[in-house]
Amino acid sequence: MTFKEKCTFCTIYKNKKEIIYHDMYFFAIFDKYPVSPGHVEVIPKRHIPSIFDLTQDEWNMLFQTISHVIEIIKKTDLKRLYKKFIECPLNNRSIQFCKKMIINLENNNIIQGYNIGVNEGYVAGRTIDHLHIHIIPRYEKDVHDPIGGIRNVIPGMGNYRKPVSS
Repeated sequence: MTFKEKCTFCTIYKNKKEIIYHDMYFFAIFDKYPVSPGHVEVIPKRHIPSIFDLTQDEWNMLFQTISHVIEIIKKTDLKRLYKKFIECPLNNRSIQFCKKMIINLENNNIIQGYNIGVNEGYVAGRTIDHLHIHIIPRYEKDVHDPIGGIRNVIPGMGNYRKPVSS
């Protein structure tokens, strides 16, 4: 197993404090800057930057890992979790994200879908060079128009049912 001393995720795995799940190849943590209540990151224990660096055994285990993590998300008291994050925050920005999650849970706390994805490379938005797969629970009316889902990372390109404005 590789370990990179200055890597945020390698340090979390080494300290074993925030981990909510682990198996032979992966571990999972709740995101401290969640975009949706229950946002989790699944991270390989090996320090690798790309999803294309996964071994065949890791690929084979990934779906099972994601399934286990989704069950944990469903069983977690998310309001309590975010209140705890606010009590011991990373920084002021993390507090803002967690407060917003508590408000969002007041409006709707029933998970009805998921976006699961990877920011593969800097231009795709990766900020930590250690592979992490985002599991983002989705709630009814959490956005005005969910059509296109992940396609919305490019503004104006999400809803392929509407004509694209030039």
